Amino acid sequence: MYTLIVISHFDAAHHISGYPGVCGRVHGHRFTIELRLSGETLDKINMLIDFKEVKGMLKELFDKCLDHYDLNEMLPERENVTAEYLSKWIYEQVKGRLYQKTKVINVDSVTVFESPECGVKYEPDKVVVII
Repeated sequence: MYTLIVISHFDAAHHISGYPGVCGRVHGHRFTIELRLSGETLDKINMLIDFKEVKGMLKELFDKCLDHYDLNEMLPERENVTAEYLSKWIYEQVKGRLYQKTKVINVDSVTVFESPECGVKYEPDKVVVII
């Protein structure tokens, strides 16, 4: 089994309604995203999938509705776009895009870091908070 790892980032604002501290106010992060894909079959030039293609897919997604936006206004939830929510949302978006291209590569996990020290990793049927 091969695991391909791509790390990327975008800048955005959000707030958490009902949060009893400063995160209830609009604030921003440089969100760092770690995407893990896996598969057993390599293509004719011995790649699982080209890093450039995966990075392009993430860039397209980020540019369309994440980078330099207020996430509470852009995403379907429109409220409380937490790292937990964002990790699953990105997972679902990447999985859908990847499935249209190839059915032999799995999306294993998406980790969303709000800071270098704090993040959330989403895997199907599992959420891990990193503190």
